Amino acid sequence: MEVCHETARDLPVTYDVDVLVVGGGPTGVAAATAAARAGENTLLIEKYGFCGGMATAGMSGAICGLFTSGKGPHHQLVHGFAGEFYHHLKQRHAVSDPFPFGETRLVVHEPHTWKEIADDLLSESGVNVLFHTLATDAVMDGEQLRGVIIENKGGRQFITARRFIDATGDGDLCAKAGVPWTFGRNGKVQYPTMVFRMTNVDIRRGIGHPVPQLEAWVEQAQATGMALPRKHIYLLPSPRPGEVMCNVTSVLRDDGRPIDATCAEDLSFAELKGRKIVREYERFLQQYVPGFEQAYLNDVAAQIGIRQSRTIQGQRCLTNDDVFQARKSRRTVASSAWCIEAHGDDGIFMFYLDNDYYDIPYDTLLPENVPNLITAGRSLCAEHEALASARVTAQCFLTGYAAGTAAYLSRRDNCPFDEIDVDELRQRIEYQTY
Repeated sequence: MEVCHETARDLPVTYDVDVLVVGGGPTGVAAATAAARAGENTLLIEKYGFCGGMATAGMSGAICGLFTSGKGPHHQLVHGFAGEFYHHLKQRHAVSDPFPFGETRLVVHEPHTWKEIADDLLSESGVNVLFHTLATDAVMDGEQLRGVIIENKGGRQFITARRFIDATGDGDLCAKAGVPWTFGRNGKVQYPTMVFRMTNVDIRRGIGHPVPQLEAWVEQAQATGMALPRKHIYLLPSPRPGEVMCNVTSVLRDDGRPIDATCAEDLSFAELKGRKIVREYERFLQQYVPGFEQAYLNDVAAQIGIRQSRTIQGQRCLTNDDVFQARKSRRTVASSAWCIEAHGDDGIFMFYLDNDYYDIPYDTLLPENVPNLITAGRSLCAEHEALASARVTAQCFLTGYAAGTAAYLSRRDNCPFDEIDVDELRQRIEYQTY
């Protein structure tokens, strides 16, 4: 392989902060807000010009994991920062009423208002935000992470910090810092989705079709030659009149390999293929699903929606049995009644918790070997199927807020992340303001 030798150069140290958060999705917004509220000098860097990650750029568009699961009435199970953000969405009339999803509920939000709420929370808490910025490398000092090399329009720069939070979703900072990681089950991760929205839908007729009926319509369309790779589709009413969020596509390589979200070539392929598949599903909905006859494409996600990539090797692993058995933990930083929803080779594997929930322990956020680095969100340490439940937005909010609060406690007590007082951490993150 031909190589290019990069010229060594001195980089300006443009920021020196208490806490650096890399990634501005739900996890990063929660983490940065928590650290800044505790008084830490906090910097958040984000590759887009707005926050939200998969919730806005990926247009997943729904907050999953807020509510109980089971046959009976459903109530809000989790609060804390997840409940606070949900409250702000309701105040601005930017979220739907709870909508049935199997044996639980979810809410659909309006993406632009999501960004505005994130902006407000970060600003009010005193977070310094640097958009259009990529973390390109990590600089170590022994086992400790000393700083992060960034790249943006201003060129290559260096940021130093005392505590670091990887909220990239892909475990990018952890990987650059030498944290061991795994990749799905035997190298196979969940399939991504290109999410889109249809408008001018007759909501009364277009929403609520039974899943077997929707799958039958997909099969009929496939028989006519329509290229529809996914049968189990989700059509969710938006808070905007006549608009439906369509989580219906599935994207994989032509040879059947899942998309590797850490590979630019795979991501490029997924974006190109995803946009073509969107048009095919638009045609399918217009021709086969009642209520969509006069509907048309309104918006498509800015990027392919990623469900899974790197999973760190942590000090504790959330196992499949932890979810199946609804296990509780005295060191919990988040609870969840969200189903296992694993998108893979055999379609979508679903497992619902029946009137119960499980806990996500703090130690699943802790990398094995870097004492001043913590992660949260979908890169936490979990088995493949367990992650297919724990990765959703409400739990990203909760684990992110826990990571940001832990950064404060770790710095205050001058100790590694794995030596903080978890009881105090829980007291600080388990609040119900609204």
